[in-house]
Amino acid sequence: MKLLLAGLLVAALSGCGGDQKLTAPPPPLRPEAEEAASPRKPVAKDCEETTPQDELKPISFDQRSIPEGSRLAEQARAELKTAESAEVDRLTREQYITDAVAHLLTALEADPYNVNATYSLAAAYARIGRRQCSLNLLTRMLQMRPHQSKRADVELHLDKLLGRKQVLDPDFSEMRNDERFRTLIRKMCEGTNSANCVYGGQQDNRER
Repeated sequence: MKLLLAGLLVAALSGCGGDQKLTAPPPPLRPEAEEAASPRKPVAKDCEETTPQDELKPISFDQRSIPEGSRLAEQARAELKTAESAEVDRLTREQYITDAVAHLLTALEADPYNVNATYSLAAAYARIGRRQCSLNLLTRMLQMRPHQSKRADVELHLDKLLGRKQVLDPDFSEMRNDERFRTLIRKMCEGTNSANCVYGGQQDNRER
């Protein structure tokens, strides 16, 4: 009887596929390796020095949005003036300056020849320590001086920068010992023998 049961068990096992190979177990579940995060590009703290090749191509009068540029420039100047208030805390001051810079950049997109926006943005950059950005814009302003339609406006802003018959613009106080700034001032004064070009006629408040 035992032999019979053993034989039936062997037959049963043979009928269940005893000759088939066992299926290999699936591989263990492992998370796919994450791609290495691409290193972030460092945020530019200052601008590169511009070259003549970097200059925008001249645009026609019809391509400029002069009223828009003027309104944005005035809005930005109001924001910068508010940022100077002693009643404004540091975070609010920084926000006003950030907003002003954004509005000035947009103003120059609307009208690249807006002298007010060019000078105001140079002043804003000087205040936050982006000296080369400021110098690039002052250089740009000098390039507009030979144009008859811009000369008076450029000279008006240079009077403020150089302290001609007025107090020196305090926005540039931290840049006045920078040799690059001194070199730019010398360019501003080319073609004149007047010491007032540099010193603004202020005998007791001369730039050093």
